[in-house]
Amino acid sequence: MLKLNPYKIGFRTLKTAVGITLGVILAKWIGLDNYASSAILIVLCIKHTKVHSVQAIVSRFVSCILILLFGSLVFSLLGQSALVLGLIVLLFIPITVMLKVQEGVVTSCVILLHVFNATTINLHLIINELLLLTIGLGIAFIMNLIMPSLDKTLVSFKKEIEKGFKDIFMAYSEACSDYSNDLSLSFEKLQLDIRKAKSIAFRDVKNHFIRNENSYYHYFDMRQEQLELLRRIKPLLNQVTVDDPLLADVSHLMTEIGNNVNSNDYTALRLHSLYEIRLSLDELPLPKSHQSLKSRSSMMQILNELEEYLNIKSQFGSLRLHNEL
Repeated sequence: MLKLNPYKIGFRTLKTAVGITLGVILAKWIGLDNYASSAILIVLCIKHTKVHSVQAIVSRFVSCILILLFGSLVFSLLGQSALVLGLIVLLFIPITVMLKVQEGVVTSCVILLHVFNATTINLHLIINELLLLTIGLGIAFIMNLIMPSLDKTLVSFKKEIEKGFKDIFMAYSEACSDYSNDLSLSFEKLQLDIRKAKSIAFRDVKNHFIRNENSYYHYFDMRQEQLELLRRIKPLLNQVTVDDPLLADVSHLMTEIGNNVNSNDYTALRLHSLYEIRLSLDELPLPKSHQSLKSRSSMMQILNELEEYLNIKSQFGSLRLHNEL
């Protein structure tokens, strides 16, 4: 059975509707021929980000100017017939690909059809088409300057991801205390949240003309690296099958890291605690059985993974918003 998506009006849809209305009203008020075609330009140029919008506008402007001049010349020489129209399109599309403005092919065809249907090809026609371009592309650019802030969404993802990290550390801490139970833990949702957050952070970069990076993107990228380390700790904990003197200290360290996941100031302290655990190894008796040796080896590898986790955070430093830079 066909399932319909819930009906909703997005911000981009709203901008498109307002832009089309303004474009058609303005083009008709000026008295342009084919004034409704300004709406096509606006629809095609409203994008998800400001940078993509500018790229689309530039591509369409260049391709439309080319087709206007090229089409006017060829129609004037060979006549306005369907065969000539097809010939122009056949020659023009490879040119747009060569100039890397092929995104404007659809818009260019609209302009070309105006020239094809024109009673006479003269200066009035060219000025009319240039004004249509100016109105359509200009309103699309203005509409795309209005972009909703993504900061709240990014902050929400940050909190959700940090909660997920804390839950993992608390589960690991509990596993150290009760090593007899097999650790059951899923990372899929957290991994998906990080990917979504990185995508939104990247889109936020494209909404600014003078900024080519986003502190949030680097933050979520850091979390992705750390999550991979946490994945590697899980099978190591499952290999701990006997009581080890390190378990209590590592459990306490896991709790400390989990409680300070969102902190930028405690990484050095946690590293200090980790190094103290390593130093205590010299005072511990050597394992006396194969299972004890295997458990001790797993615990030492867990400390290595935790050290790398903390070093990654230490290298990242503090998360700062773009308006704080």
